[in-house]
Amino acid sequence: MIDQQIRAFARSLRRASGYVRLYGFQHPLCTDAVDEAARAATELIGDRPGLLIGIVDDTLFIDGEPSGLISLQFNGFLREVLAAGIETLIMTPPVDPDELGQIARLIAGDIDAAPIGRSLRVNAVDLVRGPHDGSPAARLRRSYSHSLDALRSFGSSVESGSAASLDETASVVKNLLEQSLANPAAALLLTTVKSHHEYTFYHSVNTSILSLGLAGLVGISERDQVVLGIGAMLHDIGKIGVSRAVLQHPGRLDAAQWEEVRRHPQLGAEAILAAAAPGEELAAVVAFEHHARFDGSGYPRLVYHDGTHHHHGPGHPLHFYSRLVAVADTYDAITTRRSYRRAEPPSRALQVLVSEAGTSYDPDFVLAFASMMGIYPPGSFLRLASGEIVMVTRPSDDPTVLPTAVVVRDRAGSEVAAPEPVPYADDDIVEQVAASALGIQPAQVLERLPVDG
Repeated sequence: MIDQQIRAFARSLRRASGYVRLYGFQHPLCTDAVDEAARAATELIGDRPGLLIGIVDDTLFIDGEPSGLISLQFNGFLREVLAAGIETLIMTPPVDPDELGQIARLIAGDIDAAPIGRSLRVNAVDLVRGPHDGSPAARLRRSYSHSLDALRSFGSSVESGSAASLDETASVVKNLLEQSLANPAAALLLTTVKSHHEYTFYHSVNTSILSLGLAGLVGISERDQVVLGIGAMLHDIGKIGVSRAVLQHPGRLDAAQWEEVRRHPQLGAEAILAAAAPGEELAAVVAFEHHARFDGSGYPRLVYHDGTHHHHGPGHPLHFYSRLVAVADTYDAITTRRSYRRAEPPSRALQVLVSEAGTSYDPDFVLAFASMMGIYPPGSFLRLASGEIVMVTRPSDDPTVLPTAVVVRDRAGSEVAAPEPVPYADDDIVEQVAASALGIQPAQVLERLPVDG
């Protein structure tokens, strides 16, 4: 319950600061968002006499307790809060909307100095910076967070037209690869982290993690995986050049909007080529080809030259990096909620890949990906005949053996504080349950697991 309250407060304060930037502090949308944030803050405090919120490095702390997954989901907003000079915030109930509005203005850059009020105090205490959490989940979370930072940095350079380099992207890909090799099950589970607010960046990191896992499975060397991982990380960077209104359009795109979207592979490839060092050029190929489809029916329509003739479309293979990344890209896109459709369960994403293997997707990579994820991919929730809800945490290498799962809700429907592995048989599975129906996020469970890879 506390996680939901933290999310509600962070989401409404982020919305309020965003409205300040767009419309000014006096706009009704801003006022409503601030009022909502004040109510959420008071509810978060609950029966406590007060509450201390702090940010240390990549992590949000609530009364000294870390909130790992929420820190990752609101990574960009926490960066904005720190940039505004806010490291700690003490809240005393009831939270005054006017005072919280001043905080929203500070985050938005509308005022320079932190306000001092009765219900809110900024930077009144210093948080002690202890040693980093060395758990697999925390190490992966930091790698993920640094990847988001690298994407924002590269995207900002592309958007502003300033000189860019792939050095930072290469560094975070190497770190993701290292963490994924050490903890493959945890890495797959972490790809269930989603953000509607910064969809492209989170989707790009997830696609990179999934692509690295698949690349290792099919025998691509670690050295070559780095370039492939850069391409996967930046495959959608061209969307920087697509208007937000088009990207978040809730219905069917018209011809002009669709044409704008179809330009992002070329825009991304051009940006990567401009920043690439020798040996990194293949990353641009991935960005350029990731929507072209295995049979050539996608976009852009590619032309190949075999030395004597030019050929269009089907029958002329994409680079195998592009074919591999396209599988990971589609899987993550289908399992993520968008403005125009709901998120599908992992099993449905696999069904789509399998049904379009040989046309849209390389059948060999689809087969390998399905093998890597298993019939019930990590993050899948299953209802057992006993009434318990379990979550798959690790796929099985043996198709005759069910994947490892932990109980997340007991027979009475209560959430389990410390999930433990549970033995179960195929006949015990009643149905697969959507995460949205349970109100549980798979990566949230990862924070409570003794994952050892």
